[in-house]
Amino acid sequence: MTKITELLEGIDVLDKKFIGTIAFRDEELTLPDGSKVALGLDDGHWVLVYQEKAGASFEIFDYSAHDRKLFVDKKPGGTGDLVRFKKIVHYFLAHGQTTDLITILPPEVA
Repeated sequence: MTKITELLEGIDVLDKKFIGTIAFRDEELTLPDGSKVALGLDDGHWVLVYQEKAGASFEIFDYSAHDRKLFVDKKPGGTGDLVRFKKIVHYFLAHGQTTDLITILPPEVA
């Protein structure tokens, strides 16, 4: 099975040409730690929807790479939130199996 990071090795992760969302293709699928993640990207704007475990509430991380600002559930995030955001993204990219995921592209890109 191919992991997301294996496909990204030759790609600049800040590539502004990719616009879309990467998410699990099925509600039952999770990362190895039981968490669920969906990651939307649009020109340096990252939106991460994260659920730590089944039944837990979802957290929404909204990060602007241009402004280097992070909001967590619509509230300004601090340094600890940024570290956590990066860890979740890294874990998702390192452990997400491409066979478990779908890419949703906006109509103008698809």
